Amino acid sequence: MESPYPSAAVAWYAIAMLGLINALDSIDRGILSLLIQPIKRDLGLSDTEIGLLSGIAFSGVYALVGLPLSRLADTRNRKLILSFGITLWSTATALGSLAQNFWHLFLSRAGTGAGESLKGPNALSMISDLVPREKLARAMSLYSMGIVGGMAFSLIAGGMLLGHFEGRDIAGPLGTNFRDWQIVLLLVGAPGIVVALTFLLTVKEPVRRGRRSAEKPPALEVLRFIWANFRFFGFFLCGVALLQIELTGLLHWRIPFYERTYGWGPATAGPLMGTISLVTTPVGLAIGAWLGERMARRGDPGAMLRLSLIGLTSALPFAIVQPLMPTPQLAMACSAVSLLCSSIASPGYVAAIQVVTPNEFRGQVNAIYLFMISVVGSAIAPLAVSLITDYVFADETMLRYSMVTIAIVFGTTGLAMKYLSLRPYCVMVSRIMEEERLAGEVHR
Repeated sequence: MESPYPSAAVAWYAIAMLGLINALDSIDRGILSLLIQPIKRDLGLSDTEIGLLSGIAFSGVYALVGLPLSRLADTRNRKLILSFGITLWSTATALGSLAQNFWHLFLSRAGTGAGESLKGPNALSMISDLVPREKLARAMSLYSMGIVGGMAFSLIAGGMLLGHFEGRDIAGPLGTNFRDWQIVLLLVGAPGIVVALTFLLTVKEPVRRGRRSAEKPPALEVLRFIWANFRFFGFFLCGVALLQIELTGLLHWRIPFYERTYGWGPATAGPLMGTISLVTTPVGLAIGAWLGERMARRGDPGAMLRLSLIGLTSALPFAIVQPLMPTPQLAMACSAVSLLCSSIASPGYVAAIQVVTPNEFRGQVNAIYLFMISVVGSAIAPLAVSLITDYVFADETMLRYSMVTIAIVFGTTGLAMKYLSLRPYCVMVSRIMEEERLAGEVHR
């Protein structure tokens, strides 16, 4: 018999802290999209070089560090690993304020990627041990809220800071001068060290649940598990990667899009977009959590994945037409609806992986899932948009059409892959529910 779950206060405090950490991740990962134009101005970079900083620099190291160390999430103290990761990525982001050329920024983003690669496998594994399955949608909504808060903060606070420091030099030590974008990197990176210490001192490592073995499973055994269920994992992970290319491609270039298309700079577009995110996304996450738990209580084995499909299908049309709007107000309205629908989907597809993966495999399976998002998806997305802009249209004012191309091609194919994964997912969950029912009868 397994130990009882921690008290509600302990569990939800830990999940709230993990949501805060997710917010820091989102800020440090996404702040570069707000700083594209100032960095291009001062360092003379092209759109393609910006795409490399946002993609390969971050995601390449993310893959090199995240996949091998994901095995630690299945056997070691996840709280300690996560605290170290927060400290690493926050320090790397802050050091980006000293960058004087492309390669300095490349190293800063690589350090950020290395630290953030430790977050996902450990955080998701901890959440799955803090609350029972029927509350996973709610827990994942709270965790995902961190992404919303982080994105909104980076847009609102970053845009306001850029507006305040625009065109000004701030004297630093040893005769250095900080430009507006360098000040922003320093200010968003430093608080992470405080959060890492707070998390380390106030959150307990949860008891692992549902383990079939206390030993560390060989990597080959994890791959056998994925291969045995390839009809689900193959379609699901490919769909995740393709949809991430569509999502990240649009998100990363949205600030330059508003500036080049409508003349709205970061100080104008950033706070407006951040405010919209703060209003719409919590509503979408709350709807997603409520709907997901309602579907799960009815015994629907495909509840979590079906929830994500409902949201993603509703969001895609608005994401496609958003860059084509004649006014910035209409573009923001389409973005708000797309964001609302995507937020409804968010709790479902994260929870779906946890439901069908044995505890001792979760760290490594989550790492593969996050590899598809952060490496395959996020590495390709910024570069894909920039390559189309630089070499197909050869005109940076045509950025909107590059964004539409990415949304149509990758959004529709990714969504189709996710639909193909639904039936095998239902079979897997039905088998797990039957095993639990039989085990309950044996205990009785």
